[in-house]
Formats: sequence, structure tokens, C-alpha cells
Amino acid sequence: MSSTPATPERTRRGGLLALLLLAACSTPTPPPPPAFNPTDTAWLQLMIPMNEQALPALDLAPPELAGFAAAVKESHQRELVHLRRLRAEAGLPDTNLHAGHQMPGLVTEADLAALRLFPSGLAGELREHLDQSALVARGELDAGANLAVKDLAAAVSSARTAQLAELSRLESA
Repeated sequence: MSSTPATPERTRRGGLLALLLLAACSTPTPPPPPAFNPTDTAWLQLMIPMNEQALPALDLAPPELAGFAAAVKESHQRELVHLRRLRAEAGLPDTNLHAGHQMPGLVTEADLAALRLFPSGLAGELREHLDQSALVARGELDAGANLAVKDLAAAVSSARTAQLAELSRLESA
């Protein structure tokens, strides 16, 4: 059997052939989904002010809602820790893009002023806040991409459902 000496040209061709064979045999991996899609970032940027702006209203609870308001406040504060961490992971600024907005479920300075005069209005204000935050959480679940954000949205949705049921129970008592 005769052997041909290896030349730089033959070595290069052999290397190219090996690379082509490896490329043909490898299974292409799909690109990973985006870490945060626009729904994820919009949800984070809305839920943070929704929770933050609800906190002072919860401090104005009339006696019949004081225990419930304290529990809601505690859950909102726990959620804020996760929301802010995810906002930082997404590289979003910590500015409130919704400052001064009049949106359902977003407690405004005017709402707080009214609650200071009439704390009995907290139940209605709180119902609107809980309803709206549950609605936007479902939107994140439907269209979000980031699993951590979606997990938090699922927890928020579940919490709001339970909180709304408890609020209804308290109102009918």
C-alpha cells in the first residue's frame, strides 16, 4: 500500500472535511427566548407603582378593615422585593413611568386625600386596585416570556383572587 506524504494542502482539506462532517452531524439548537419581552418589562414597570402607591392607602384603613389592610400591605411589600429585583435584572430604570397617571387600580394623591377624609372609601379603592392588578397579572401570564416574571405574575394573580374573596367576605359581614 502506498502512502502519500501529508502536504499542507491535504492537511487543510482534511481539517475542512472534518469540520463539515461535524457541522452536518450536530443538531442546531434554537436560540433562547428573550430574557424579558415588552410585556414583561411593561408589567414590572406598572406593578411596582401600583403596589407602592397602594401602601399609604392601606395605612388609612378603618377599624373593620385594619387587619385585612395590614395583610395586604405585607403581601405587597413582599411582592415589591421580587418586582424590584426583576426590574434590576431586566436593566430597567427605577423611575416611575406612571407618575401622575390616572389609571384604574393606581392610587393617586387625590385618592389618598379623599381616603384621609373618608376612610370608609378604602374598600372600593382597594377592590379597584386588586381587580386591576389581577387583570394585568393575567396579561403577563398570557403574553410574557420571562419565567421568573410569569411565576411572580401567577403568584400575584392567585393572591389577588384570595384578597378579593376576603374583601367580599368582610364587606358582607
